[in-house]
Amino acid sequence: MRVAVLLTIVAASLAAAGALRTPSSRAATSVPCGFAVQVDGVLLCDDAAPRDLAGLCGGAARAAPLRSGDAVVRAEQCAAPWRPVGRMAGDDLDALAVPVDLNHASVAELESLPGIGPSLARAIVEGRPYGSVDALRRVPGIGPARLAAVRPRARVDASPAPSR
Repeated sequence: MRVAVLLTIVAASLAAAGALRTPSSRAATSVPCGFAVQVDGVLLCDDAAPRDLAGLCGGAARAAPLRSGDAVVRAEQCAAPWRPVGRMAGDDLDALAVPVDLNHASVAELESLPGIGPSLARAIVEGRPYGSVDALRRVPGIGPARLAAVRPRARVDASPAPSR
């Protein structure tokens, strides 16, 4: 089951409580989720979301931290723990307001940011590394307005990309 279907169900139940944030340009509704991981197609949020692959696989995998926005198919990942952990679809990352690390995100993840299409996403990748979100201003096509739209979800982690 796609995360978007789950979001529709969760969004309907949260709407009455006023827990939804302002809709983004790509998602009809957004569900606030500080840390989100998709496991076997099921969205796990915040305290319910696993933080480590070894814990998720019952110790059968190496200890590798999971990042918000990771998508794990337990049968595949636990059987072959050396394989990289996948990521949720860009629309799902957008709907969950998952932060995107400018120094490590894939082109598809960068496209989940407001106002960032394939060309700008590739330009962001080519301009790495970034010391701050403000450093995006050096990318042609990113001016003050686009930077302001991206800023709430953009992050910069200067550490090396996680080896999985």
